[in-house]
Amino acid sequence: MVTNLVELQISVLTPKHRTEFLKAYERVYSSREEVETFYDRFIQNGWISDAWKNRELIGVLTWAPREAVKHGLAEIVDFWVKAEEQGKGIGGKLIDHALLQMKRYYERFGATLNKVMLFTGNADRFLAARHLYEKKGFRVVATIPKDALDNPYGDDLLCVLQITPKNKAL
Repeated sequence: MVTNLVELQISVLTPKHRTEFLKAYERVYSSREEVETFYDRFIQNGWISDAWKNRELIGVLTWAPREAVKHGLAEIVDFWVKAEEQGKGIGGKLIDHALLQMKRYYERFGATLNKVMLFTGNADRFLAARHLYEKKGFRVVATIPKDALDNPYGDDLLCVLQITPKNKAL
C-alpha cells in the first residue's frame, strides 16, 4: 500500500528560497524589479514566515517593526495562504510562527513586543481572515473608509493584537 505523505513546513524564508517567493508576487506588482525592491529588506532581515507543502510555497506572512524598536510595535504587512489550503490551520501556524520571530527580534535589542497591527479588508472576501485574526486575539480599533486611501476593495480595518502576559509566552 502506498501512502501520500504530506510535508508541511513553517519557517523563516531564507535567501535560498528568494526566487520562489518573488515568483509568487510577479502578477501582483508592476514589475519583477518592484517586487525585489519591496521584499528584499524583509528577506534580508528574516521578516517573512513561509509555509511549504511538498516543496511548494503555499503561504506567506511578512512583517516589520514599526517606529523605534523600543516602542514594541510590529506590523503584519502581507499575509496569504493559497485558496485550496485555507481552512486547514496553516494561517494560524504562520501567525504563531511570525509572533515568535517578532518576539525574538525585539528581545535582540533589549525590547519587548507589545503590540502587533495589521490592516485587512472589510469586504466579505476577507471574512475568513478576519475570523482568524479575531481567534488569535486581534481586535478592530479603527475603520478606514474606502475613499481615504482610494482602496478599490472597500473599507479597511485596522486590527491590533495587544501582547499580554497570557500571550507573551509564545
